[in-house]
Amino acid sequence: MIRISLLALIMTAFTMPLYAQDAASELGQKTFKKRCAVCHNPLTAQRKIGPGLQGVFGREAESGIGKLTEARLHEWLLNPKALKLNTRMPKYGPMQDAETRQAVIDYLKTL
Repeated sequence: MIRISLLALIMTAFTMPLYAQDAASELGQKTFKKRCAVCHNPLTAQRKIGPGLQGVFGREAESGIGKLTEARLHEWLLNPKALKLNTRMPKYGPMQDAETRQAVIDYLKTL
């Protein structure tokens, strides 16, 4: 009986982070599709209204804000105009939530 309980506890400990990752990944993808995909192409570097985002991490931003790191994307998504006054990138309400913003950034890492 103790072995079964211990096994169940171990299995739960290893699978819970997977569920959390799946939920965050789903949130990031849903938010991107709803808020970002109108202007940004996620599957290529081809420009729409804004730049395509395939392989976005580590490259120089078209906006001139420097290399796109996780920290830089947090700043950019939180308030684009704070980094570049004349940007056409809007400030979206959902990006003010740190969890949503991180989920979108995590999604961008998969592109």
